[in-house]
Amino acid sequence: MFQESSDIRELLPYFRATFALPFLIRWQKVRLRKSNSSTNKGNGCDSLKKYMDLEDMSQANCASVLRVIQAHSGISRKQIADMTGLSWGGMTKIVNKLFEHEYIVEEKNGVPGGFGRTPGLLSLNREKHFAAGADINKTGLSASVTDLLGGIRRQYFAENIFGDKEGLLCNISHFFEKIFQDFPEGEIEAVGIAMQGGIDAKQGISVSFPGCRDWMDVPIVHILKEKFRTEIDLEHDPDCMLYCELEHVDANHVILLRLDRSIGMAAALNGTILRAKGILEVAHCTVVPGGKACRCGRSGCLEAYIAPCLKDGKIQKAAVGEMIAPLAAAIHNLTCIFNADTVILAGELMRYSSLFEGRLRLEIQKLQGERKTEIIFTDGAGSAVTGAALIAASRAVERIKL
Repeated sequence: MFQESSDIRELLPYFRATFALPFLIRWQKVRLRKSNSSTNKGNGCDSLKKYMDLEDMSQANCASVLRVIQAHSGISRKQIADMTGLSWGGMTKIVNKLFEHEYIVEEKNGVPGGFGRTPGLLSLNREKHFAAGADINKTGLSASVTDLLGGIRRQYFAENIFGDKEGLLCNISHFFEKIFQDFPEGEIEAVGIAMQGGIDAKQGISVSFPGCRDWMDVPIVHILKEKFRTEIDLEHDPDCMLYCELEHVDANHVILLRLDRSIGMAAALNGTILRAKGILEVAHCTVVPGGKACRCGRSGCLEAYIAPCLKDGKIQKAAVGEMIAPLAAAIHNLTCIFNADTVILAGELMRYSSLFEGRLRLEIQKLQGERKTEIIFTDGAGSAVTGAALIAASRAVERIKL
């Protein structure tokens, strides 16, 4: 992900320690794997110790071990030591702590070890320590509580009928109350929220929400953390959908467009999702100069061609026909900008993809010529919730403190 530096201190100014730790550990492990020198054997983190306090180092090592077990269920202690670069003693100490706090379980693999000992294989404990993912959408509220491997323990659904900010906040609060009351205090360690509308993920602020005019710059993460005392992360819903889809897509650069009454976009370069306030807002990009009037006051915007396709929950075939060429132009332009090899089209409109998929592919092919881009059609049902839960599980591991 990052170019290797001759001095790890060159990386530190760009990241806060809490964000950088997983990446710095991974960087150091790459250095170790590339080197055949015996002097690089050890815990793989010695050079980091100069720049981190002991608490940070302990947290980073615990997260590193748990992340390896999360990714490789049924793994031996020797494999953990090899993959993390930790010393045997350091790894054993962390594994024992993880056992003590019921993060992991052990199964005997039946292969005798030295002096008759039967080595065990370690996996995450799927009966303790959960994460939750929620999708806060104008059309409804949905959520899943999962173990740290993403296995669904329980699902929740609720209507989202509101007239103003207070009504929407009330709906969200009651929805989360139902979730947390089903689990012992502290067992849900992290929550990821996929939220429709404009967001500032870094500040945990919901900037705007469709259909709620007085919803402006609401500190939703602070409100929910104060009430439920759990780590909460806010994400743009297309980012969560893309996070979920990346589990199944083998591509370097991927774009996701969520198409319904509005348009959302997410992009991943080399597997890393691009995140920043206000980027990738494509709804009001001009695709037909002088074209259809848009609600923003301009004309020819992509949204002006997408939004009319669904009216009162019903597909409008004439509008779909008018949408195809502008959407193809938008997809072609975006693949050129991001050098994307895969485009995922998701959202409610994809339920009716049989009406336009063939013609849309032909239009894209005409524009791209010899360039080949894989186009995937999916309604994305549940992918925002799943992606939010996966993000929450990942963050729970990164934040582990024993």
